[in-house]
Amino acid sequence: MASGCLGGGNESPSGTYSESSQSGGATTSAGGTSSGGEESGTATWQTPWDAYNPVQIGGESYYITYLKYTFTIKSSEGERSYEVIKQRGYVKAHIYADDNGKKDLGEYNLFAYYGKITPLNDPDMKGSLEYLILIKERTKDSDAYFLTPFPDFGAMMSGTTAVIEASYGGNYFYWSNPASIGKYSELPYTEGDPNTLMGAIPGTAFQGWMVMVSSAVWTGLEDHDLSKPDEYSFSFMGMGYSYKVSPDGTVTFDGKSFMVSNVEWSWAIGNVRGQGKARIAPALPVPVESEGTFSQMGGESYYSKISVEDMKFSKEFGGINVGIEHTTSPGESTGTDTQTGTQTETSTQAPSGLSDNWKLGWDASKSISINGKEYLVKEVTFNVDYKLSGGEEKHFVITKGYREEELNGRSVYLLYAKVEISGESYEYRVYVEPGYLDEYTSGTLWIPSVYDLINGPDFVKVEITGPSCHYSIDEEGNIEGDMSCGMISEDFQKYNMVWSYPTGFYGGIYGDVLTYVTLTENGNGYTVEAGDPVAIGGMTFDTYKVTWNGLVQGGFAQGNGETVVAPELPFPMEVEASLTMPGMGGIYVHARLVDLKLEPAS
Repeated sequence: MASGCLGGGNESPSGTYSESSQSGGATTSAGGTSSGGEESGTATWQTPWDAYNPVQIGGESYYITYLKYTFTIKSSEGERSYEVIKQRGYVKAHIYADDNGKKDLGEYNLFAYYGKITPLNDPDMKGSLEYLILIKERTKDSDAYFLTPFPDFGAMMSGTTAVIEASYGGNYFYWSNPASIGKYSELPYTEGDPNTLMGAIPGTAFQGWMVMVSSAVWTGLEDHDLSKPDEYSFSFMGMGYSYKVSPDGTVTFDGKSFMVSNVEWSWAIGNVRGQGKARIAPALPVPVESEGTFSQMGGESYYSKISVEDMKFSKEFGGINVGIEHTTSPGESTGTDTQTGTQTETSTQAPSGLSDNWKLGWDASKSISINGKEYLVKEVTFNVDYKLSGGEEKHFVITKGYREEELNGRSVYLLYAKVEISGESYEYRVYVEPGYLDEYTSGTLWIPSVYDLINGPDFVKVEITGPSCHYSIDEEGNIEGDMSCGMISEDFQKYNMVWSYPTGFYGGIYGDVLTYVTLTENGNGYTVEAGDPVAIGGMTFDTYKVTWNGLVQGGFAQGNGETVVAPELPFPMEVEASLTMPGMGGIYVHARLVDLKLEPAS
C-alpha cells in the first residue's frame, strides 16, 4: 500500500457515513450459518485490491470474471455516484491495419476487458461510458485497473494491446494495433477520437478512488484474522488506527459463500480524528461494502462508498460475449490462466560462457574481445526500411564510422555518416578533438540515424553535403550554407527521433532489451530463441532472436518487435519494430547490419 495517505479526515464532506443495505446479486446470512454453495474459509485479507491472483474457494482457485458495484464519491465539488460493470475473458476479434484504408488481417483469439460505467449522479457525464480493450495476453499489469471504476488503463498500455474500442456521449473510438500479434510492418488502424475514452470520467472520481485504495487503513487489516471478534490498534507513519472486528455470517455471490466481518475503524493524529467502516470477505480483493472519509496527507478529504452487487467466478478464463460496434465472438482459453507470478522462464538451451559484448548497447569506445582477440569497431553499414502512418515505406543505406584526419593543422577524428536514399546521397561529417571521441563511439556514432551524431557535444566542426546543398558550423558558431541541408524529409526526421537518445530505440527499446533480457531463458515480456549464423566482417557469428513487447519513450508509447543479437558484438544485428500510441498513428522500422569493419587493437 502507498504511504502518506490517511484513513479519514476530521469531518466527512457528507457529515457522517450512513448505513446501507446490500442488494442485487449478493445474498447474506447472519450468525455464521452458510446460505448454501461452496464456501471460502479464508480468514485473512492478504491481497486487497488485487485482481490478478485467484481467490480461494473450498481449497480451489477461482478468478473473478464479472463484477458489478456502485461507487459514490463526495468532495468539496459535490457528490457523484456511478454503477460499474467489469467483465474479462477471451474473445475472437478481427485485427485491422491502415493501408490507405481498412485492411483486415484476420481473426485472433484475444483476452478482453469490458467495462460499462454509468453515472447515477454526475452532472458532467453524458451517459454511459462503454469500452472494450483486447490484449494478446493477460498480465499482472493489465489486470491493475480491473476492480476500479475507471477504464482498464493497465490493459490499454500493456505492451500487447491489440484493440481499444469505446463509446461515450454519442462519440466512438476504435484502434487496432497489428504489431501486438507480430505484424510489425502493418500500421495501426484508427476510427474516431481517442478522447472518447480519456475524457469521460471526472478527475475528482479518479483522485477520490486513489486516495481511498492507498489509505493505510487497509494495511492495518492485511494478514489480521477477521474470523474472530477483536479490537486492536495499528500504527503507521505516526498515526494510530483502532479497529473493531465483528464476524457477521456469510455473503454469497455466484453460488459461492464467503465469510464476512464488519470492520469499524477510527484514527487520530493529534486532535484530528476520523472513522469509517467496511463489510469485508477476506477471500475477496474488494470490500463487499465500505464507506468512510479518506484524506491524503496535505490534500483534500474525500468521502467514498462502495457496494458490491454481483460477482462471478471461474476456475479459468473462458469465452465471453461482449462487444460495442465491431463484432466479436466468445474466444477460447489458452490454458495459461493458472499462473500467479510472472511469465515462466524457459531455457533456450543456449551454451554457457556466452560473450557479454552485446550488453554494451552500442558502446564500441573500447576494444571488444572476439575469439580471444581484441578488435576495434571502425565502420558499420545498415540497410533500413521505415514507414509512418499516412506515409510511404522508404528504404535507405547508412554507413557510419570514424578515422583520424587533420583539419586546419589540428589532429582530429572525423566521424562520418553516408546516407543513400531515393537515388540521392547525403554525407554528414563531424570533426572532434581526440579527447572527445569516446562521447560518440560510446553510442551515437553506431546507431542507424544521423540526428544525434550531428547534434552531439564538443565538436570542432560539422559539415553536411547533399545533392544540391551544403551546410557547416564550427566550434565558434560560424554558420555557412543551408541549415535544412540533410533533413531529407519530415518522415526521415521522425525516423531519426525514433532512435534518438534518450527517448527512442537507442535509449529505450534496445536499451530495454539490454536491461531485462538474458539469452538463456525467456522472461516477462520477452522470449528468446536461437537464430541462424550470420557471416559479416570476415567472421561468422551465432545469433539469438529476442521477441519483446513493452512501453517505451517514458511509458507513453507501445513497442513491439524483434531484436537479433550476436553475443560478441556491441550492437544488434537486426531490429524490426513498431512503435505506436493509441489514436496517434505509428511508425515501423527495420534496420539490418549488412557490413562491419573491425581493426585489430594494438
